[in-house]
Amino acid sequence: MGGINIAMPAKVFFSKDPVNYIVKNDYYITITGDISDGQEAAAAEDSTGERTSARTGISKGEIYPTIYIKGFEQLFDDGIARHDQMDAFFRMFHVNGNKDWEIRYGKFRDTEEDCAVITTAALSLKPNFSVGFQLSDKCAFTKILEDTSPIALDVYIDDFDMLFAGLDSRIHYTRSLERGYAVYVERFGAYMTSDPDTAVTAVHKGDTCNISWRIEQNEKASAFLYDENGTVVANLPPYTAAIERHRRFTLLAYNDACSVQQSVTVYRTLWDKTGTALTGLPKTDQKGRFKIYRDYAGRYFLYIHPKLYVSGDCASWEVYAGNTAAASGYTFYSSALSGNKFCVCYLDDTKLTYCEMDWNSKKWSGQVINRSGLTGAYALLSNPSVTKIALTEKKGLGIYELRGGALINGHYIDVQSDTKLVSADVLADDRRSYAVLSCVNGRVYFYDLDDDFKNNIFECPMTQDDNLWLVKSNAVYILLNGCVFEVNDREKFMDLHYFPKFTEGTRPAIGAFDDEEIRGIFQRGERMECQSYQF
Repeated sequence: MGGINIAMPAKVFFSKDPVNYIVKNDYYITITGDISDGQEAAAAEDSTGERTSARTGISKGEIYPTIYIKGFEQLFDDGIARHDQMDAFFRMFHVNGNKDWEIRYGKFRDTEEDCAVITTAALSLKPNFSVGFQLSDKCAFTKILEDTSPIALDVYIDDFDMLFAGLDSRIHYTRSLERGYAVYVERFGAYMTSDPDTAVTAVHKGDTCNISWRIEQNEKASAFLYDENGTVVANLPPYTAAIERHRRFTLLAYNDACSVQQSVTVYRTLWDKTGTALTGLPKTDQKGRFKIYRDYAGRYFLYIHPKLYVSGDCASWEVYAGNTAAASGYTFYSSALSGNKFCVCYLDDTKLTYCEMDWNSKKWSGQVINRSGLTGAYALLSNPSVTKIALTEKKGLGIYELRGGALINGHYIDVQSDTKLVSADVLADDRRSYAVLSCVNGRVYFYDLDDDFKNNIFECPMTQDDNLWLVKSNAVYILLNGCVFEVNDREKFMDLHYFPKFTEGTRPAIGAFDDEEIRGIFQRGERMECQSYQF
């Protein structure tokens, strides 16, 4: 003889550390009819439209076939907020495919106890009917368990005899719900042997790191570590990995109750910490574009508004000259160095301010040029007797000679019609000059300005921001936040490179340290950090 069946998950999971790790459960309630051939569907209405019991013929009025489930309270915290938690829990359920059914948190008909109430307003049901209630999202059960013994859910099926002959007016049975602690990963990451407590996301190419993990609060849990090929490489930490390329590792942790997995990617990078402490520099900002310059005497210069700094080793810096002609308000500024000139370009909404320092006296002079609609301004000092200014707008870059306080003899480089300019930079290398444009289409356009504006096009992943540098060491390099391209051999650097992280609201300073190395200065919290990029 068949009947009405209720299916629910057999297990639910809890956390031993609910403050730091929340365990969320899928949950469903499925109601099925398994009515035998002798139990005919026999719903009826009398002449007044009221429901009539198929078993007794007695009018039921506003009574509807209902299922009550008591015991869900054992999954949630005690206290005044539990009723609200329960009400929210049942509001998360949605019924699959049948609008005649509803679920809510209500009262048990006999005793007015709080419980789950599932009701159907259907006038008839097929003997093999099925209806399901599924959570709209996963639920975190909040009860702190004193033990993990199963709990009982009491299920009462009332008044389904109105729809099927041969059923009792009330059916009662108990469902057992097992409870267990979920396995979870407390720690998982890549760690250097020299610093086993600090996780890293990038390792210098060719170096090794330890992939380590810890599973807390569950001594019965086990784990396997898989590499990017799906091969099991370890079941106990740590696993020592050589980083010749980007590596991805996945940890699968499990116990008798459930399993979880996490993944970590370790990037290989050519950026490496120099190990030298930086002193004497202030924090950078987002308005400046910062470049490190090296003069013929081997000194390094870096301009951070409103001062020019000098260093003999790119580590210990001191003020060389304060810019007395600097603009007081600006939205952008950049600097440039040639053999006999150091200059800074400032922009605001209405004008360009050009500042130049006399090397002998360390005196600054300035020129103001009215110009609006610009996004960037860069000095291009390839000819000792001519100062050129590169100005950017959203659709391209214009290069002009600065004479007598006016910009003349302009040449314009348009970006393609289907894209927009993100950022630009220029570079003077002896008497040759170059420009580079980064656009929203993921392309970088490099121009040799002394070869009829001949250009190379470099494809790159979308970068995170508008940081862009042209740097000359043993060759001309394009650096973006994440990518490095050698202009003469772009295939050498077509893959994605990890870029050191830096504090939001600041910008790195990048420049050539010598003919084989590029240096970068990155703001990391309250300290400045120097890293090198060697080819």
